[in-house]
Parts: sequence; structure tokens; C-alpha cells
Amino acid sequence: MRRKLQLAVILLLLFLYIVLYYIPYKRTMEKTASASLGRVGDGARISSSTPILSSLSSPIIVVVTKSIQNRSDNKPIYNQTVKQTLDLMTLQREFDSFKIPDINCEGIIKGDPEALADSDQKRANVVPDDYTLIKHTANCDYFRKIYGYDEIINTDEEINFPIAFNILLYKEVAQVEILLRAIYRPQNYYCLHVDGFSPDHVHKAAKSLADCFDNVFIVSKTENVVYKSFQRLQADLNCMADHLAKPDWKYLINLPSQELPIKTNLEIVRILTAINDRNSIECITELKHMLSGRFLLKYKNKYYADGVHYSVVLTDDKNPPLPHGMKPVKGSAYGVFTRRFVNYIFNNQVAKDLLEWCRGVLSPDEYYWSTLNHNPHLQVPGSYEGSCKGVLSTYVNWQVTSNYTKCKGRVLRYICIFGPGDLQTLVSRKELFANKFILAYSYKAIQCLSEWLRNQTFSPQRIDEQFYESTF
Repeated sequence: MRRKLQLAVILLLLFLYIVLYYIPYKRTMEKTASASLGRVGDGARISSSTPILSSLSSPIIVVVTKSIQNRSDNKPIYNQTVKQTLDLMTLQREFDSFKIPDINCEGIIKGDPEALADSDQKRANVVPDDYTLIKHTANCDYFRKIYGYDEIINTDEEINFPIAFNILLYKEVAQVEILLRAIYRPQNYYCLHVDGFSPDHVHKAAKSLADCFDNVFIVSKTENVVYKSFQRLQADLNCMADHLAKPDWKYLINLPSQELPIKTNLEIVRILTAINDRNSIECITELKHMLSGRFLLKYKNKYYADGVHYSVVLTDDKNPPLPHGMKPVKGSAYGVFTRRFVNYIFNNQVAKDLLEWCRGVLSPDEYYWSTLNHNPHLQVPGSYEGSCKGVLSTYVNWQVTSNYTKCKGRVLRYICIFGPGDLQTLVSRKELFANKFILAYSYKAIQCLSEWLRNQTFSPQRIDEQFYESTF
């Protein structure tokens, strides 16, 4: 009698789910996916053996059906099955609650005034956070399926061109997950460096996320990072060292957690192919912009009583001249690096000597990469002679630069925090990524840019190879 009652409860739940959720949801997915599938480019493949229309819903049917088929096994499996079914339903419902309903992203991307005005009235019911991510990644199969990782389009061209990524973060792993979802491919590698000073829940969320993938990992050595300290550079180097143990990747791109791509992975692959095994690292040589006060005198870490926390302080000691006849070149903490360049950093004495010099520099991450890349006599792999070229990796709308354009979002510490009104500009930029987005403020822009990127994946665009060959 008890088993019959349990079976009746399961069937009732299944019936309610199909009527109230599954059928309406599938109809919506069919409308969306049928339009998208017609635009998938030649050679593209979906990273799942499950048809795109049914992949989100099929686990529920399979799990319940299995429990009914096994009803003669005399095993108490029904309660567990109901719990699994409800967990998946809850995960889908909570994931859907992150989406701002009825927002006209297509109009926003085109800069339509009516769509932008209407978006001002839209709000997310729930913004994802780290605690929710920890809960959602408790079952990795469900997480990857509901969040869309199992339906990623992956072409042969991309499969044959793996990329390594460093992602440095200190908070909001939920935003890192959005970044990861936008750039994720099974053949790529992703190193997450969580600041040693970050709260425990941030470390836990990052590990829980990484544990759901074979090619996402936590850096083997964590640094306690203070703004402008040497440890900020060391954090990137630690990830790079771990990446060198991974096979086959062609380029490495280092990212902060508050960036998003403005090119699809396929476009990134084609652009990196076009620049033909060269690095793309920012280069500033004009003396007035060199900020020489950062390196003429030595800086050091001054530790507090606990022996862990510290600040970076200026000393009276002079920094020695740069080794090996180098001239200092200022740049950015971020860049696009060939594998040969990364290998050079760890295995060439010139690079090691420059790194030692950088220990006395304020913000050494803004000098190390660029100085190596833009001293031609060093003949560093991937470097080039001649004047400084454009910056490929990241677009930042700095308020203090000559090429600043009016920020439609919010300016924070002279940097534009992108909002919906900035997206029309972003999608036309030539760089690979855009910085910066803040989850709580930029959520509408993040949702619409993510939607646009997904649509671009289904409809690949040709890149201007000649432009990238000559500019970067």
C-alpha cells in the first residue's frame, strides 16, 4: 500500500510538472532554438549528445521513469527520486529567476531609445550570489545542463586552437561564472586565482565551480594581494606556471573577474590566428606617462603585527637601473601572450632578472610584460620591433584619456562601469574583452551582452584579418 501511495505521489508530481512547467517551457525553447539552429555555421557542433530542445527537461523524465521501471526491485528509491526531481526543478526555476523578464536586448544593442528607456524600469527579481552558486554546483551534472554548458557550440577550428585563461578574483564568484560561461570551451584551460585575503565563502564558491569541470582549476599557490603590490604580478605568474603543465594551448589571456568578452570564442581564435604568433601587450614610452615615481625609488611591503596583512610603502633606497640594457616601458596588467612568451618568462635568465628588479616597483604588473615585449634587442618570443601598436586584449573607457567617450553607465575611479547604453559601442569595438562590469549595477548590460554573444555564436561573423594583422 505504501509503495502504491509513493508511486501515486510521483505520478501526480510528474503530471503537474508537465502541465504547469514542462509544456510551456518546451514551447518557448522550441521557438527560440528553432530560429537559432538555422543559423549555426558549417563545422559547428553542440557539446552535448542531447538535442538542444530537450536537453534541459530530459533528466527529469529519465529519473522518474527509471524509478517506475525499478519498482519491482524492492528498494526504497522513490523518496530519493522525488527529491532529485524537485532539486532539478528548483534549480531550473532559480536559474530562470536571474533573468530580467521582457527586456528588449536586441533594441538595446542597437541603441534604440525606446528600448533603453524601457530598460530603466526593468529590475532583476534575483541577482545571483556566491551562496546560491555553491548550492547550484552541488550537483555538477544538473548545474552544467541548466546553466547551458552542455549546449555550447564548438567548431573544429576552435577545438584545434585551445586557449589558456587566467582569471584573478577577490569577490563575487557568481560574476566569474557568467564570464566563464561566456568563454567556456572544453578544450580551453581556466586558472582561477582567488585572493588569499578573500572570505572563506569566496574560496568555497570558486572551488565548487572549478570542481564541475575537468579544465577549470584553482591555482596551486595563492597570493595575498594588496593593490599595486608585487603579489598582484605573482598571482598571474602562478597561474601561468600551472598552465605550462597543460598541453597544446596556443595563447594565454589574463583577465580580471569584472570583464566580459565582446567577441565569441571562434572570433577570438581567428583574431589570434591573424596576429600570427605575436604578443599583444600595451606599450607607453612617452616620459610624461611613464609614472617614473613608481620605479626610481624602491617600494616594499610593510607587514602589520599579524605578519599577514601589509601595505606597500615607499623607501629612500634607489632602484638600480634595469638589467640587460632595458628601457622601462609602461603598459597594462593584462595582455595576450603566446605560449613561447610564457615559457620564456620561466626559463630565461633575462626575464628572471627583470622580475627581480620589479620587486621594488609600484604596480610592477604594469611594467613587467610591456618592458619584456618592447625592448627589441632582447628578442623575446612574440615581440616585435617598431612603434607601439594597438591593445588587443581589453577595451577600457578611461575618463582621463584622450579617446574617452561619454560613459552611459557610471564612472567609478575614472573608469566607465558599463550600462545598457554602452552596449552599442562595445559590440562594435575591435578588442576581445571589455572592462568593467559590476554585477549589482551592470546586470542588465551583462544579461543583454551575454544574449548577444550567444546569438553571435549561432551566426558566426567574418573578421577583418587584414586589420588585425596590421594593427596588433
